[in-house]
Amino acid sequence: MALKLVKIRKESEQPKGRKSREEYQVACLREEVKDRKFSDWEKQFIASLARHVGLGRTLSLKQKEILKRLWEK
Repeated sequence: MALKLVKIRKESEQPKGRKSREEYQVACLREEVKDRKFSDWEKQFIASLARHVGLGRTLSLKQKEILKRLWEK
């Protein structure tokens, strides 16, 4: 009987070319940033997240919480 070796991918690892949920949300919010529903602070926060994600950085738990609130807005 032969054993099959399987590489287990960590949850944080994304296949190349695939965006995480947060990256997708930031990209969508970035398109809507001129909407009046966002305050000036929220607009700046979205721009900051876009820069972070663009540099390949992961978002902190607090950033993810705020992103979720903005996404639901």
